[in-house]
Amino acid sequence: MKKMGIRLRCRLAVRTRMVTSVLFFGLLIVSGCQSIPKHHSSCLQKANVNLNDFEISGKLALSDGQEGGSGRFIWRQQGAWVSTQFKAPMGQGSWLIEETSDGATLIINNEDPYYAHYAETLIADAVGWAVPWQALKQWFRVRPLNLDQADVQFNQTSQTIAEQGWTIVYDRFDDGPRGCLPHRIMASKPPYSIRLVIRQWQ
Repeated sequence: MKKMGIRLRCRLAVRTRMVTSVLFFGLLIVSGCQSIPKHHSSCLQKANVNLNDFEISGKLALSDGQEGGSGRFIWRQQGAWVSTQFKAPMGQGSWLIEETSDGATLIINNEDPYYAHYAETLIADAVGWAVPWQALKQWFRVRPLNLDQADVQFNQTSQTIAEQGWTIVYDRFDDGPRGCLPHRIMASKPPYSIRLVIRQWQ
C-alpha cells in the first residue's frame, strides 16, 4: 500500500499543479453562484434527507491549504454501494471511485485501477491527506457520521454540523417533493476544505 501511494502521488503531482491554477476560479463558482436555491427557514428546521438511494451532481472543490482542484462530480449511492465520477475543468483529468462492502476501486484517466478495502485509503494515498469519505456519505444527507459525538446547530440562515474536527455549513436548501435537500455544503478542517454545490438531486 505504501508503494501504491507513492506511485499515485508521483503520477498526480504534475496534474495537481495544473489543477491548482484553476482552483481559485472553481472556488468562486462554488461559493458565488446565484442560481442555486436559497434557504427557507421552515425547510431548514426539518433538514434531514431520508434517502438511502440517491444520485446527485454538481461542482466540487478540494484544497489542503496549498494545493487543490475543482471540477464537476456525479455521486451515486445505493445502500453500501457508492460510485463517484469527478472531472476537472479543461480536460485536466478524471477519477472514477467505486466502493462496495467487498472493497473499493480507483481509476484515474481510464488507466489501470487501484484497489483497497476502503475508498478513503485510495483517496488519501492519491491526494496526500485524509478526505472524510465515510462522513461525506452522511453529510450529503445533512447528518453527522456519529450523532453522539457531533454538535448540530441551526439558525435562521444555516445549519452547522461539527464533528471529527470538521465544521460543515449548509446555507442553501430547496424544499421539494423529496424533502428539504441541501444545495451548498462547505466543510472545513484547517488547512483542509471541501466545497460542494449540488445542482441536481435524483
